[in-house]
Amino acid sequence: MSGIDPAPESGESDSKSDAGKVFPAEIETKTDDALEVIENQNAVNSKSKINLLQVFGEIFLTLGLILALFVGYKAVIQDSVVSNEQQELATTYKSKPSRFKEFSDVKKQGDVFAQLYIPRFGDNWTRLVGEGTRWHPTLNTIGVGHYLGSAWPGRVGNFAVAAHRGGFGGAFKEIHRLVEGDKVYVRTKDYWFVYKFLQSKIVDPTEIQLVGAKPGGRYMTMTSCTPIFVNTQRYIVWLELLSTSKKAPAGLKIHGGD
Repeated sequence: MSGIDPAPESGESDSKSDAGKVFPAEIETKTDDALEVIENQNAVNSKSKINLLQVFGEIFLTLGLILALFVGYKAVIQDSVVSNEQQELATTYKSKPSRFKEFSDVKKQGDVFAQLYIPRFGDNWTRLVGEGTRWHPTLNTIGVGHYLGSAWPGRVGNFAVAAHRGGFGGAFKEIHRLVEGDKVYVRTKDYWFVYKFLQSKIVDPTEIQLVGAKPGGRYMTMTSCTPIFVNTQRYIVWLELLSTSKKAPAGLKIHGGD
């Protein structure tokens, strides 16, 4: 009939009324999928954090290994090489004392005017003494440096010297082994001076007055950093002049020279 819609076929109304509806089973499925996505993302994030920590851990481990190798190199290989170089350099002066500068001719850092022999450090141990205590060129190359303004060897006052304990040859590495009865021999162009051990002490770096003048006597002071490679304090050894002569003291072993 005109103007009258035909009646819907069976089931059509139900199908249309169900459109757009979400049933509990579908909700559960979508929720499970969402949770799985979140869990997967969390797992990825967690794995990324673990990988990042592993990377940093490996970096720090590598840096620690490099540092340990560097310290080992400084303590063993470099010290040994430079120590031998300083020893050989000093040996070249043994038979040619004319190479030592007169005290009055010492003008600049590194001018060599004396040579040390310290039997406690080894039968063959010897080092040159240069003017000044700068690392370059004195302490790192020559080995032992003379504090500017302190007395000359054998003179009234305090003949004060310094050297490294660790690194660059470690000329005074064994300074802590000096004890009562030990002697230090100082050779210059014309004379030999023998100093005897008095005492030793560990002090703060600020106690610089310890290398100053000591009126009324002829003394020697040896200084070096301590502990080795830490250098927070100074190891001091005091000695007093025992004798002066133009010839090498009896009993002193001198290898490779006169």
